[in-house]
Amino acid sequence: MKIRYKIPIIVGISILIGFVAIVMAPIFLMIGSNALAGFIMSNTSDEIFEEDFAKIPEVKFFIEKYPNHSTSHSGDFLGWKVIFYDSRTHDQNAISLHVKKSVLHQGVKISAGCNTSDSSIAFDIPQEQVMDYLKNDRCSKR
Repeated sequence: MKIRYKIPIIVGISILIGFVAIVMAPIFLMIGSNALAGFIMSNTSDEIFEEDFAKIPEVKFFIEKYPNHSTSHSGDFLGWKVIFYDSRTHDQNAISLHVKKSVLHQGVKISAGCNTSDSSIAFDIPQEQVMDYLKNDRCSKR
């Protein structure tokens, strides 16, 4: 085979290897990390997740303030374990806390909400205001 044919073949193979490394490798890494996260969630009890989440300051405060709260668990396909904390206040408004924690990188996302007894509107409280919201214990209108 002549040299002039070898160069385009080498360039073509290099482009193909680069494509696989740049485009396909992240896809395989995502699939692998999602499988690992799913494995961790399926082999860890809800009680262990509740103990872990109870160390988060907002969750700890919510549990202490509303000892008769209820919880529900779920997970999403990106490896985030989700726990919903719900409680009724003295005026029958529903105070809720929505906590997501990554089982892979341990990142945490928190939001709070309120369903008033006279309305079906839920107010979403951003993460940086959740602790103040929980301390005030009332649904403020926006």
